[in-house]
Amino acid sequence: MSANESINIQSTADGLLLSGSNFQEGKTWQVKPLGKNRLLLDQPGQSPMMSGDKAGFGVVERNTYVALLQGLVQQRFDGVISIDLGNAVKRLFFRKGELVFAASNLMDDRLGEVLYREGLISLDQLTEAAVQVNRTTKFGKVLIDSEVFSCTQLWDALRLQVMSIFQSTFLQEYVYLQIDGGEQLAPMLVTLDRATDDLIDDSFGYAAMLGQFRKRLDGHARLKRVEGAADKYTLVPGTFVGDTIELAAQHGSISDFLEHSKLTEINSLCAVFDLVHRHIFTIENFDIGTRNIDVGSRLKEIKALIDAYHMILDGARKAFHSENIKFPVREIELFLDRQYSLRRSPLFILPDGNIGMESIVGIYSRAQASHRQTQYMASQIQAVVRFLLQLVGDLLPGGKGWEVKKSFQSMVT
Repeated sequence: MSANESINIQSTADGLLLSGSNFQEGKTWQVKPLGKNRLLLDQPGQSPMMSGDKAGFGVVERNTYVALLQGLVQQRFDGVISIDLGNAVKRLFFRKGELVFAASNLMDDRLGEVLYREGLISLDQLTEAAVQVNRTTKFGKVLIDSEVFSCTQLWDALRLQVMSIFQSTFLQEYVYLQIDGGEQLAPMLVTLDRATDDLIDDSFGYAAMLGQFRKRLDGHARLKRVEGAADKYTLVPGTFVGDTIELAAQHGSISDFLEHSKLTEINSLCAVFDLVHRHIFTIENFDIGTRNIDVGSRLKEIKALIDAYHMILDGARKAFHSENIKFPVREIELFLDRQYSLRRSPLFILPDGNIGMESIVGIYSRAQASHRQTQYMASQIQAVVRFLLQLVGDLLPGGKGWEVKKSFQSMVT
């Protein structure tokens, strides 16, 4: 192309579209962000895979990355996958197809930062331990010496860090990666309590939920505190949830929140997502419709289970009201909080017990990620339906609860 040749630049939903008469065969090129420091050029409708300067290096979009990991697990891969996300490089170590360690040069992925975000240590404990770290004394050793953690708790914390780093590699649309085969010396080997193919599927499901959530945000979206949330959680300043809520109170718009957060943008967005799906905050000016989600035959069972839950809930509330007993919404919330902590389930309820529309969108988004995630979400909803029936049977007096339970039992069998 000559120096005088003009290039047409057009903005599209997927990025910038470049075109020019001297491009080979009149083809156009699409420009997409890859992290904060890179741009990816590819041809619309073509695979984004491109060869790098050495074998095993390339660029893949998220679906391809998932398929690649699944293939490596099936092939019982030994080696390391290095992933460049633009703002950090993360390394995943595999032995016989199973994840055994993960490392990262991103501050957010340090052990103390992960534990703080998960609510396992306070900001004061993080700060006090961090100043004692040096070349010979690791953060975990400081936690043990100060009796903040036992050896068993530290082992669990290291497993949590490995899973956190692994899951974070799914949150970008495109990644640079390099694959090096052969047994690589990991700093240590960690045995996880879940199979790697299960972790891949769950991580992809969470990324799908977060992606749908992000698409529905706009420049006017604002965080709004849910009334009564303080009664459900111990929101202590100096804990991650407490500090995040304080930040949200000071900077209500999503754009301001992301700008003032000390975390990376994607981790800040995850923090907002978690507040919404724990129903501590809701979002004003937020598109919560399901019109962009294909609720087809694949999600038919999930829709039927959601409908069944609401039908049983309505009958249960009437039965409790007739006995002048307060309906135990808090018991259902505690049950769902446990599910969220274990596997980041998008399922939450409103103060009246109904499943929130934001929750339903999250459920559908995650279920669409894979057949396994569809089964997982169906089992989650079925579990809360059965728990609701158990509450009815246990708490209504004079055998009435069991009559109500029996009348609805066929809906979940």
